[in-house]
Amino acid sequence: MTIPNTLAARSQILGRLRAVPTTALPTPSLDAYLHGPFGRGSVGARIDPATLVAPFEAAARGWRADVLHARPGDWPQAVRAALDARGVRRLVLGRAAAARPDLTAALQGLERTVFDQPIDTWKGELFDRVDAGFTFTEAGIADTGTLLLRPGADEPRTLSLVPPLHVALLRASTLYAGLPAALRALAPEAAMPTNLLLVTGPSKTADIQQVLAFGAHGPKELVIVIVDDQAAPLTFAAAQGDAA
Repeated sequence: MTIPNTLAARSQILGRLRAVPTTALPTPSLDAYLHGPFGRGSVGARIDPATLVAPFEAAARGWRADVLHARPGDWPQAVRAALDARGVRRLVLGRAAAARPDLTAALQGLERTVFDQPIDTWKGELFDRVDAGFTFTEAGIADTGTLLLRPGADEPRTLSLVPPLHVALLRASTLYAGLPAALRALAPEAAMPTNLLLVTGPSKTADIQQVLAFGAHGPKELVIVIVDDQAAPLTFAAAQGDAA
């Protein structure tokens, strides 16, 4: 078979690409988006988080997440109750969570593994034996029932991706109406992390014959424990135990 000579065609295409002006394109205006329904709370005063608890819960439940409520003083017990209700015996958590005495006390009797070692040394245990992972969250997005996580060395993203059950702690004071409002408040670009995770319900896919299946690429079940801390908002450091 004779292979056609495409050198001239390729040269012509590349020449046209190289001839494209390199002047920077104008920055598009986002005003219409930010002032529209999807930009709620991103412009002007922040929407009161107290008004966002109910819509967040409704949206999260719509994605088949379970939602529990707790107070600042008893959320560890709420986490334990969620684990017991699902028969969890082995839990993995980050270093920050493991450092909290109140959470440690509430989890007595469970087999706990702290994610403080290279994953290659315990990969089999993580994938084959661990029932659930626990994480804190950076914020919640009411319009979609989405959690925003900022993984780091103290709480690797594996905690929320590998175990079949993900239990996440969300402070009500960190609720925002939409993603633009959350990003404006959190300004992650100031200290860009390796990644930000947006978690909307348990893992799901309909790739095969458009039949919805859960747990194909991550946790099959998601439990969100909302802490009513609006009267005295917990700081991120306090929630993770640094100030405990």
